[in-house]
Amino acid sequence: MIALALLFPALAGNVYLNGVRADVLPEVTLTNTTVRIDAEGNVWIDAPGYRVQVVSPTEYARPAAVPTPPPEASGASRVAQGTWWLVTEDNGSTGQALDLLVNGALVRRINSGDPQMILDVGPWLQPGANTILVNPAPGAQPGGGALNVYIGRGSNLSGTIRLDNPDVVYTRRASDSGGARQFTLTVP
Repeated sequence: MIALALLFPALAGNVYLNGVRADVLPEVTLTNTTVRIDAEGNVWIDAPGYRVQVVSPTEYARPAAVPTPPPEASGASRVAQGTWWLVTEDNGSTGQALDLLVNGALVRRINSGDPQMILDVGPWLQPGANTILVNPAPGAQPGGGALNVYIGRGSNLSGTIRLDNPDVVYTRRASDSGGARQFTLTVP
């Protein structure tokens, strides 16, 4: 009974796999992982070598014509995984919701209050010029501090991502009234 009592606080939180909220997972066995439970009962699983992505986001109706990530069968050359990264930083923002699109495909919705996001964006990139669009979601009412989005070449050092000089830097503050911002990211 004592063992069960210790599990109840963990059930109150969420499950995160490589920084991505993953409360609903298929049956899976992960090897070479580190698991920690924080004070709020969130379970954090660090699993180097595994990629996690949200297949059907609940907050955004993705058009059926734009698959995420783009299919490999298209014949287009893709960028190697583990080279280009998205990293978010939330400095106390509230009410923000940003849609991140790469080459027209929705990669993710970034919300105020979400844990820091670290995501390999290689599957959405191709060699040459890539269009990155950061678009505030309709109806979002930003407040508080800034929400930052960084994309750039980086390295994965045993589960810690290092971006030396991000190629894309997007900052949204409560006082910003502008709409979408587009970047061109050139991948060698």
